Amino acid sequence: MGGKLKKNSFIEGAVITYGAIVITKLLGALYNIPFYEIIGERGSVIYALAFNIYVLFLDISTSGIPIAISIVISEYASKGMYKTKEKAYSLGLKIVVAVSVLAFLILQIFAKQLAGFFLADMTEGVTVNEVALAIRAVSVCLLIVPFLSMKRGYLQGHKCLSASSTSQVIEQIVRIVFVLAGASLVIYAFKLSTTIGVCVALFGASVGAGAALVYLLLKTRKSKELFDCEVEEVPESTRQILKKIFTYCVSIVLVSVSASLYSIVDMKLLLVGLQNVGYSEVDTQTITSIASTWIPKICMIVTALSMGLTNSIAPHMAESFAQGKLDEVKFKLNQGIGTIIVVSLPMAAGIITLAEPVYRIFYGQSDYGAGILAFAIALNVIASVVAVVSMSMQSIDMGKHVIIFTLVGIVINACMDLPLIYLFNNLGIPAYLGATAASILGETVTLALLLISLYKRHKVGFTPSLKIVLKVIVPVGAMVVAVILLKLLCPVVDSRGVVLLLQLGVYAVAGALVYGVLAYLFGAITDVMDKNTLKGILRKLHLIKK
Repeated sequence: MGGKLKKNSFIEGAVITYGAIVITKLLGALYNIPFYEIIGERGSVIYALAFNIYVLFLDISTSGIPIAISIVISEYASKGMYKTKEKAYSLGLKIVVAVSVLAFLILQIFAKQLAGFFLADMTEGVTVNEVALAIRAVSVCLLIVPFLSMKRGYLQGHKCLSASSTSQVIEQIVRIVFVLAGASLVIYAFKLSTTIGVCVALFGASVGAGAALVYLLLKTRKSKELFDCEVEEVPESTRQILKKIFTYCVSIVLVSVSASLYSIVDMKLLLVGLQNVGYSEVDTQTITSIASTWIPKICMIVTALSMGLTNSIAPHMAESFAQGKLDEVKFKLNQGIGTIIVVSLPMAAGIITLAEPVYRIFYGQSDYGAGILAFAIALNVIASVVAVVSMSMQSIDMGKHVIIFTLVGIVINACMDLPLIYLFNNLGIPAYLGATAASILGETVTLALLLISLYKRHKVGFTPSLKIVLKVIVPVGAMVVAVILLKLLCPVVDSRGVVLLLQLGVYAVAGALVYGVLAYLFGAITDVMDKNTLKGILRKLHLIKK
């Protein structure tokens, strides 16, 4: 925990944040292999329903204000308004705490009603009481995460992304250890029910968040000089600051909540639609838990980059816009989109090509997992671009556009879920893929509207991003061909274990080498990252000499 904080540039910050998120999401994805075995299929349904409800309330209570604070702090700091900056942080913290306590109380009081909304009149599978108990267990996290989120937002606003990123790794490691140890002890050692084991696992989120918060408090205490600056200044009024926070916050909350809303809507309509087309209650619950909770944990490997970029891009875009540097805004936005294309697109193509063995290594054999995973990966690539574009627009005072277009996407998804489920069923396509197809349609329309509005408002062109798309087509295609040929030469084993893991590792390394070399030769990598920055990153990774 030693060492003082330092500020990070845009791309450096994005890379640091991305690295931390990749580590946390990989750990999160891999730990699900033993965790899924511990709690079983029934426990996974309880976990999925409770966790998705919690995430929705978490997004409402904490997702918007911390990022809004990072934008506001960056804006005030760039203008030398240090007292106003600290006042904004204090006000934001009070708001987040109040909203989070309210969300906690709602989950505690109405847990049974929320569980009943999803399970309705189902008589088989998990019960309302089991899900309600799990909701109450995970809701405790709402009393800790707000402080952690605000501290991260404060650091991001000062462009100190290293400590914030490290805290994510700490949070994930502590959480995983607690979850696996706690669930194992409860179910195997103490012989208690799977429901209690799931509740202990869900409580692990609170323990991990607490450890990360302690780390950040200790870290910032050593670097007070980075945030303190004694200047003659009359702080802005509370009303002015609150207006600025809420201007950013409303759109950011909606965008953050939109992902949860997509998941919640799909979850509810899958439970309804699949029963209507003839699936059993147990199969319906299993498919819904796979689509809403377990598949997204694999997809996090692809979406990690957009998370890193949104955390990094917000304060930098706000600073450039506040200083009237519109060319920098255009460059950074295309740089962000291009980075997703260069990194996430090949990863998605690789996972789609290996969907069945990838799902099997995580959760075992499934009649449904591979198809859902392939569709979900495609959805998450589009959603990643939407996230970066949305955050950029919110940072340059276009939050109202983001709100409207995000709502349009959510409405399209909700309206098309059941029709596409029924259509797919009639066409002989697995009906459960209809819900993901509806989400793809909604996100695509949102993205198109966002890009059009950016061009009309600020004449932001996307020719650089389109050129990068063209430059990665051949490398991605070559990578997919290489992986398919490897599969023919060395067929995927039918078992699940070390051999399968090694095979997937070989496929991944071979595909990455083919793609990386060609993407560099075609100029795609240097288009999003200048050669000096690239060399600096390679040196830090000890891949080239200093």
